[in-house]
Amino acid sequence: MKKQSYLFLVLFFSVTLLCYAQNKQQKIDSLTVLLETTSSDSLRVSRTIDLGVLIDTSDPIKASEYFKNALTILENEYTFSDKATQQALAYDCLGIIERRRNNYDKALQYYLTSLKIKEKAKDSSKIGRSYHNIAMLFRSQKKYDKAISYMKKALVMRRNDSLDYGVSLNNYGHFLYLKKELDSALIVLDSAKNYFTQSLYLSDVIRYKAKVYRSKKMYQKAFELHKQNLVIYKKEEKIERLASTMKDLAFNARKMNLFDAASKYLDSSEVLATQYGNKILLGRLYLERYKIERDQKNYKKALSFYRTYKRYRDSSRTIEQSERFEKLALEFKFKQEAYRDSLQASTEKIELQRVAQSQRAQKRLFAVLFFLALLALVSLFLLYRYKRKINLRNRQKQELETELLNEKVNFLRYKTERLLMDNKMRIDFKKELLDTIKVLQTKDSSLGVVDSYQSILMQLKNQISTEKRLDSVSEVNNMSEANFEIQLAKRFPDLTKAEREICHLMYLNLNLKEIMNVRNATLSSIKSARYRIRKKLEVPKGEELELFIKKLF
Repeated sequence: MKKQSYLFLVLFFSVTLLCYAQNKQQKIDSLTVLLETTSSDSLRVSRTIDLGVLIDTSDPIKASEYFKNALTILENEYTFSDKATQQALAYDCLGIIERRRNNYDKALQYYLTSLKIKEKAKDSSKIGRSYHNIAMLFRSQKKYDKAISYMKKALVMRRNDSLDYGVSLNNYGHFLYLKKELDSALIVLDSAKNYFTQSLYLSDVIRYKAKVYRSKKMYQKAFELHKQNLVIYKKEEKIERLASTMKDLAFNARKMNLFDAASKYLDSSEVLATQYGNKILLGRLYLERYKIERDQKNYKKALSFYRTYKRYRDSSRTIEQSERFEKLALEFKFKQEAYRDSLQASTEKIELQRVAQSQRAQKRLFAVLFFLALLALVSLFLLYRYKRKINLRNRQKQELETELLNEKVNFLRYKTERLLMDNKMRIDFKKELLDTIKVLQTKDSSLGVVDSYQSILMQLKNQISTEKRLDSVSEVNNMSEANFEIQLAKRFPDLTKAEREICHLMYLNLNLKEIMNVRNATLSSIKSARYRIRKKLEVPKGEELELFIKKLF
């Protein structure tokens, strides 16, 4: 009756397993269709990673391709805020796959890459997850000291999340058990138990504690703990764990000499293992049957069970070899495809480099041409400025030459006017002298004639003296007049040209009458000019104008 109930249980679990497999395949098919029709980079990445997670145990090679495709999208064209999180997740998944395939160096490289991304983001809980993964990797390599060191780091980082902290603490206790530190392991596992509310997580703690008690040869305690797990696995419908736990119960029952109970547990485990197809477990079950019969000294049955165990073991080895060969073939195919992709990528990279070099050469040519054009424009501008400066200088020079010529013309005109004035003065004097002589011819008194002649002689002397003086003044005037008037105009710009000429005549020591003759002006006009000159030159009272002008130059 009990065996029938176990058969019913097995049938129920078989249906459940089949439904689970179908649901899983439906999820894979659904995600594949969604991935092919998705245009959003964010959805493409998340669905690609989800697909990899779903098949990471059944098809690790294809799962690796999915994770690497997700990383390619993330590295090239991804602009969403969860980029770092998704990159770290993809590297973690690749690390798990490589750990399961015993490629420990590659797995460690992926884990460390993920850790660097998380450290840059300063997310302590995710950093703790990386430390946890690295610890599990070292445990797989049986490097327990390193595993414990990283698990301690994980515990520090995961303290804020009770579930994550409990998982790491539970594995820490398991590491201590593997190091044969059994009492410490029990203390840590008892502490880990307090962080779990879900029964499956709690079952891991119970399982590790049972292993510790079995190592301490406390089989009764180990037996009770396995019975607790048996209840949990039945409730959670975990067939494989259920079969394995029954095998552990049989082991502890045998150690306590409960051979009938041990055989029943082995029968139940065999039914489940046969249904599940776990030949490795079936081999171990027959090994345990061999030990039960051996301990009871039923050597014939023991030998029979041992032979069955050997067949399963050899079959398992053949299967393992076949699986290993298939795995190697898949890895070879994967590497071949990766090499082909790498070759294509290298070709594309070379082509891109060639295009980039061509673009750089074009840019350099454009830069040189631009520089030459700019240099030409600057040269033309400088040449234009130079020519403009030369033209300006030439124009100024021409203006100065024109001004100088005008000054010379004016000076010549002035000299001509002076000569004409002198000539007129002489003619007027001669006319006056002729009129005086005519008057003398009409006079009768000889005394009056003599006086008149003496007066005429005196006038002639004065006239000759004046003309000599004027000639000498004229010579000096020719040399200094232009310069004198220029200097006077600079210092006293209010003076008129006529006033400057009068100042120049006074500077040459000419008296009022001589100035009148030179200027052909009346005495009153000369006096008026002198008055204006005194005011403009600001000559102090009591000082003679002629002396003031001479002091100026």
